[in-house]
Amino acid sequence: MILDTHTKSSLQHILNSLSATTDVEIAVFDNSCHLILFTPSYLHHKGKTVHTPSIEEVMQEGKMIVNEPGRMPSCVGCRFKDNCPSTIEILNCINVNRYTFGVVALTSFTQEGQSRISSDMAAYLRLSQEIASLIGAVLMQGAGKNRFHYLDELLHAAIQFTTDPVIAIDHNGQVTHFNDAALDLFSFCNLSTTALKQILPQSILNSILTGEPMEDRPVNTSHFHGRLSVAPAHLEDAFAGAVLTIQQPVSHQKSDTPSSSEQDPGKATLAEIIGNSPVIAALKADLLRFSPTPSPILITGETGTGKELVAQAIHANSPRRNGPFVAINCASIPETLFESELFGYMEGAFTGAKKGGKAGRFQMAQGGTLFLDEIGEMPFSVQAKLLRVLQHYVVEPIGSTRAIPVDVRIIAATNQHLETLVQEKKFRSDLYYRINVIPLHLPPLRERKEDLPELCRHFLLYYSQRLSKPTAGFTPTTLKLLARHDWPGNVRELENAVEYAVNFADTNRLTTSHLPKRLTNSLQPDNINLPGIKTKVHRYEQQTIENLLNQHGWDKIGKEKTAKMLGISLRTLYRKLQLIKKTPEESN
Repeated sequence: MILDTHTKSSLQHILNSLSATTDVEIAVFDNSCHLILFTPSYLHHKGKTVHTPSIEEVMQEGKMIVNEPGRMPSCVGCRFKDNCPSTIEILNCINVNRYTFGVVALTSFTQEGQSRISSDMAAYLRLSQEIASLIGAVLMQGAGKNRFHYLDELLHAAIQFTTDPVIAIDHNGQVTHFNDAALDLFSFCNLSTTALKQILPQSILNSILTGEPMEDRPVNTSHFHGRLSVAPAHLEDAFAGAVLTIQQPVSHQKSDTPSSSEQDPGKATLAEIIGNSPVIAALKADLLRFSPTPSPILITGETGTGKELVAQAIHANSPRRNGPFVAINCASIPETLFESELFGYMEGAFTGAKKGGKAGRFQMAQGGTLFLDEIGEMPFSVQAKLLRVLQHYVVEPIGSTRAIPVDVRIIAATNQHLETLVQEKKFRSDLYYRINVIPLHLPPLRERKEDLPELCRHFLLYYSQRLSKPTAGFTPTTLKLLARHDWPGNVRELENAVEYAVNFADTNRLTTSHLPKRLTNSLQPDNINLPGIKTKVHRYEQQTIENLLNQHGWDKIGKEKTAKMLGISLRTLYRKLQLIKKTPEESN
């Protein structure tokens, strides 16, 4: 199964939205048994390693229900045998025209999820089949049922899985789908014709329409009070809509309960690592896996990729989260002061020493984490002393004859190739192996451009609020232009560009004229206005409907036959005809 970047990104956002709505984790495997799409929680629990015999069995049988994970015949040989983190799984083959593209898996990792799925197995089997059909429709362009039809039907079915009020909106904030619970909650208005701006405060609406995800955000209006979660969806790098879930709504009663991010600093810090691309999802999974250990971590990556942010997330998700996080930039300290900065000094240790001495960074980080940024710039003379500390976890301040025990977790970072520095005798090999126990590599932005729209929205929201200049978003042309840049300065360069654009914005949406000249001068805007796949698929859908109606007739009977041929309801066909704006009078 080969997915281009845009299609993969679109499917990933759709799966994330469905997962948030149905409270199940979703994974997609190709016909070579490789994991290609997944929700973050699935990757966290099961990793990327695939038990190939299970996937092959599903491709042979068509579907499989694993209601006793780890203890079924298909689990023989799996590394999770007798100890599977899953509580239940539904796997369905992705077939189109007798060709097998792969397998989709719906999984729960909780007993609550196991009970919910088991009690309504038929509904979840249908959901699994519909997701498989959606993916198949995307892959088989030219099929009578296009991916937008499947997404429409799938979303309608998915929002019925929860008892919480759920609303789906389009890119303009118009309500397109809702479940019975939402209809009851918003009984004060007609949901089928009401825009979201008549339901939610304008400030929250602005954030939603910029594509900002939300989790457990308090909402208090004159009509209802509850906690709002938003799962945005994007197509062709543009905001396409969102699924909104409202939990524990209580009329006319304000909630003072802190949000989950306020209760859990680790979760909040992890959320600051923006992106849902496979490399970022894998990075977050590794981060959570390695955070609890005391072993040193070496973070590598180009300048501007966010190495300190990742270090802070590791600290916030570790048992040391209540201890200090102390950062030191090895490139900014003169060699003559390096030793005293790291290890401290005693009173009278040298001319100019402060009365009472000074604690070093190791002592400041006691019980917490010490982040050594740009460690490749550390003077060679200091490296041996650092190695001794990492071997024995004691420091000797300058002028002291007493070793002081320290309990510190070391995280180092560099944008250099330390192996090359070792070969050039500029970095000690023994220190390199000591700090490189757990390596984490941060990819450059040019290798994860599918995350660029989300990063743009994140920085836009931040600087719109900071500069008090409300901005609705980027024009599609602007996003396409940004996607063509290679971003040698990575995320830091992108943030700089967005801040510049917000400062210079004189319209509600950011256009290419608001971008820094160094970007627009280096990127010729040719071909960025070509119609995308969404437009092409819409045109194909329109042509297909008109051809079938010409064949079967434009009267009610002909429309019923056309709807049946397309696999959609008559109501859905009428809605599509209104969009096409070609609705000849029906004959009697």
